[in-house]
Amino acid sequence: MKTSSSEPPPNQAGLRDVWVTRLQSLPRRLRRALGARVHSQELTVLSSAGTSTYVHLWIPEGKGPWPLVLLTPGTDDHSQVFEGFGQAVNASEVAGLGVVCATFDPAGRGKSWGEEDYGGPEHQDQVRVVLKTLQARPEVDPLRTVVVSISLGLSMAAGALVSFDGPVLALVDWEGPSDREIITAGGTRLIPALGHAMDDESYWQPREGVRQVAKLPCGYWRLQAQRDHAQPGELRHAHRMLEAAQGAPWVRINGQEGLPERVEWLAGGRSAANKALLRTINQVVKAP
Repeated sequence: MKTSSSEPPPNQAGLRDVWVTRLQSLPRRLRRALGARVHSQELTVLSSAGTSTYVHLWIPEGKGPWPLVLLTPGTDDHSQVFEGFGQAVNASEVAGLGVVCATFDPAGRGKSWGEEDYGGPEHQDQVRVVLKTLQARPEVDPLRTVVVSISLGLSMAAGALVSFDGPVLALVDWEGPSDREIITAGGTRLIPALGHAMDDESYWQPREGVRQVAKLPCGYWRLQAQRDHAQPGELRHAHRMLEAAQGAPWVRINGQEGLPERVEWLAGGRSAANKALLRTINQVVKAP
């Protein structure tokens, strides 16, 4: 088959994309190599409903106890997305900061049992059970626990923390959609997958971070680029979350306190997001 002289053949285009990704990840790979040495461990915990939840830990070498950071994945992702450099952050580089980093497979994904819940009550229960289990481990300092939500992982993280009875320093929210309007881009996406109409209150209310954030028992730190990773023209979700979060013990957006008149947005792109996430996690877990 003839190809246009302006476009490489499909196999060359694929190779080009692979090499571009590898080149872009080189600074992250270098920073990871210079961080603390870590080893990984897998375990299974049972949710309150008795279903099996797969958990993957990255633990620094040496003497703990270490702070605990739990990553909650977005949309229909599972723990494996945090093992490479395709996401804004991965588990090994977080652990390289000198913390125990945990990932898990929400119900219906990866190695966990159950049905997909898109951040709803079952996924929220798993977050609480995983946190409670890990905070009891000897290598973990439970008083320095941080939950980091990636995109739609905000739904399960925020919903879990409002009724979690253990210590948590903060929820770090990276560009999570605030409510059903933003999650579905005004009803134009994800509706077939979610299978619920926009006026289904019993379904949507538990999954809307904007309804949960004011009730958080911990701090709330939003990270947001001017060009959102999922909906490039959308910033209403950041403003909505920030305004609703004023009932939380403390609030930041990209390091600014409270409700600033002018938000200093992050630069767009995965590299800037990675630096911001690692900097924020390190700052929160190691604050005096």
